Amino acid sequence: MKNDNPVFEPVKVSAFDWQLAVVSQLVALNTQGKLPHAILVELRTSVDSRSFGWFLASALLCQSLDSEHPCGHCQSCQLMISNNYPDFTFSTLTENEKTHKLNKDIKIEQIRRLIHQFSLTNNLQSGKIALIYPAEKLNQSSANSLLKTLEEPSADSTLILLTHNAGRLPVTIRSRCQKWVIKNPPMDEASKWLAQKEMPSDQIKDYLHLARNDAQLAHQLYQLEFKLLQDQFSGLLNKYLSDQIDIVSMVKQFKFPDSQHLRLVLKTELSNMIYNLLQNKLTIALKQKLAGLINLSAGLDRALQVEDNNLNLLLQFEDVLISLKQIVK
Repeated sequence: MKNDNPVFEPVKVSAFDWQLAVVSQLVALNTQGKLPHAILVELRTSVDSRSFGWFLASALLCQSLDSEHPCGHCQSCQLMISNNYPDFTFSTLTENEKTHKLNKDIKIEQIRRLIHQFSLTNNLQSGKIALIYPAEKLNQSSANSLLKTLEEPSADSTLILLTHNAGRLPVTIRSRCQKWVIKNPPMDEASKWLAQKEMPSDQIKDYLHLARNDAQLAHQLYQLEFKLLQDQFSGLLNKYLSDQIDIVSMVKQFKFPDSQHLRLVLKTELSNMIYNLLQNKLTIALKQKLAGLINLSAGLDRALQVEDNNLNLLLQFEDVLISLKQIVK
């Protein structure tokens, strides 16, 4: 069945070296006929990982069944590559027909489609697989709808919930899945990988620090020349917080390419501030400040809604900075 969101077609099938151990173990379980009906896979990276989800599904469907890598040549692999595997269902964030922007959660209609697919007879012998990503975006209705499938699994079906934050899934969902965690590579391995990606050696440490040792995110930030942007923002923010410049001057001087970069800069700055606070012994005052920063970070996407025009975004940006100054002061 076709992916229900044409925006993401075709999905690249790929995985990184440090992700292959979990894939290998799941393929081995599948070969032995011991693969659980429901698998919850948590990725510690914050980078979009739908390509890994398709890689995992392809490896489980691959007819060779002798490696953590899908062979790429069998009928199942070819159908997955072309996004035409009849027994595979992919549920993800879809585009809103009215606004032409991504929905904020995975809708119940998508889960009902998944359940219907599971109820059908297999087209191929490899069985049925459904991938939900990012699973933490299931809303209450869609999560509740999924429970029945978890409690009464259909024959020859495997459900993969791929998430960046398993804690945001309901306990009722988590308790019915076998959980696997894919950690980010250790510092040495991450540094070697980034060097292979042609990141200058004198910048690797800085970018890994910015990305909290998330190698994939560090590489993404480097491609965006993010450190220059972050340094500029941090300098201006320090001046604003110490009353050397006013808010209008700060917003005017900070030249960000687009709303995506602005959100990323603010999230990174708030994450750094939260991290630095946690290195101290927390007094009552610091606990209050920490709570304020966490709340501001959690509500950032809502505070900086997709703008109708640049003026609206600048006003929203000012509101966030005002809130931040109130918290810090």
